[in-house]
This record gives sequence, C-alpha cells and structure tokens, in this order.
Amino acid sequence: MTQRRLSFLPASFATYMATLLVPAALLAGCAAPSGGGAGPSSASPGTPAATTAPADILGTWQLMKWEGVNDLPSLPEGRAINLTFNDMGAFAGTGGCNRIFGQYTVGPAKGQVSLQAPAATRMACPDSMAFEDRYLKTLPRVTRFERRDTQLVLRTPNGETLTYASQTLLDHPVAGTAGSMGTTGTTSAARTEDRILDVDSQMADCVGVAQRKCLRVRNADDSGKAPWELWYAHIDGFAWKPGVEYRVKIHGEPIANPPADASNMRWTLVEVIRETPAR
Repeated sequence: MTQRRLSFLPASFATYMATLLVPAALLAGCAAPSGGGAGPSSASPGTPAATTAPADILGTWQLMKWEGVNDLPSLPEGRAINLTFNDMGAFAGTGGCNRIFGQYTVGPAKGQVSLQAPAATRMACPDSMAFEDRYLKTLPRVTRFERRDTQLVLRTPNGETLTYASQTLLDHPVAGTAGSMGTTGTTSAARTEDRILDVDSQMADCVGVAQRKCLRVRNADDSGKAPWELWYAHIDGFAWKPGVEYRVKIHGEPIANPPADASNMRWTLVEVIRETPAR
C-alpha cells in the first residue's frame, strides 16, 4: 500500500503544479507588453517626429512660447530669451535682462534632461525682472526635452512647456577653422566665413526685437532631406522674393561688439548660384 502511494505522488504532484503554472503563464503573457511596448502613434499626419538623442539639444535656441499653467508671465516685449547648449555639458543664454549660465546633463533615460539652477549677472531691468525670476526658477524643474525639426521643446513635470526655435545658424563654426595658431602662440578664432546655403521659397514666423518673418535656410543639400532652420541675420545685397528657392554663397565678417542677442557676424551676398521657382 505504501509503495503504491509513493509511486503515484510524483505524477499527482506534476499534474497539480501544471494546473497552477499554466494559467499563471497565460496571465503573464497577457500582461507583458509586446515588442518595445509602443502602441500606434497618436501623432497627426505631417507632424515631424520628435527626436531625443543627446546631440538634438545642442545649439542656440530662442524662446517662442511658454505654455501649460495659468499664471505664466508674458515674454518681455523687445527682449529675446536665448539658451545655448554646448557639447561639454554647459549652457548659457539670456533670461530677459541678465546673462545666465550653468551645467546640464542628458539621460540616462531617453529624452531626459536636467538643468542646474542657473547663475546670472546682476543687472536690473524693471520691465522684465518678474519674467526672468520665474524663468530662472523654472529651468531647474525641466526634466524632459524633444527636438522637432527646427524647434526644441523643454517640459516640466507640472505640465509647463517651453518651445524654442533654432538660432544655431547665426554662429556656425567654420569647417576646418575652429582655431588657428597666431604669432603669440595662442589660438585665435576664425575671422571670416564663407558659406553656401539653400534658401526656402517661404519665410517663417520668428521673434527678435519684435514679431517678424525670418528666412528658412539649410546648408546646400541636393537630397532635399536636410531640415530648414530659421535665419535671423540680415544678408546684405540679397533680394529675396517669395515663391523662389535660392542657392547662395555668402561671406561673413565678425562684428567686434554686436548688440545684445544679435548675430556676431555681418553677412554679405557673394553670388546667387541658382534661383528656381518653387515646385
């Protein structure tokens, strides 16, 4: 009798465990996300996809919109709010009155960013101090970023969204001339710059001293895939016409003491390489 009971225990135990494990596995399979867990995109057709690689935050950006809560201050009239992120983990810019600067880190999660509470110069500007004070307190609360074509979006956990437009093309380094050794043995910045740009057939809204229109440009690109960026600087001698796409060569000369928030280069048209009616 004892032997019979022992001989049936393994089979009975295996059957019992199977009745427990199979439903559990089925439930686990239902709960686990498939693939990477991404569902169908809710973005509307034509919306540029957001990107969040560390390089996507680099460049100079001008604040265009601040949204998300009810008591947001208005952007100071006639003052540009800029942020520049470099590839050494530092940022600098303007807060509406003062120059600001600090450190930032990207990651470890995709699209995650952390900004150190910025230090600032100590100028007093009665027309913009309330805005600047709130802005400087908001930047350290930013936790997410995304790049959408020529825009950078910063987000806080409480739903505030700061949208910036690209201003990087104002201060592009000259390829191959990041610095040259002068007679004193120190490194000096390039003094002039020649560039070839494609210019779009339509302008886009931008903000400088006041709301205005800016050219849309990109480095000469026959593939047509490079994104357009806003060009805030004036190009002397260039007579742009709507509905025409251009490829131009321009020459830049540095400006010793440019106005605040203006380009540090004076650009002059060298040649219109081609002009084509927009398709």
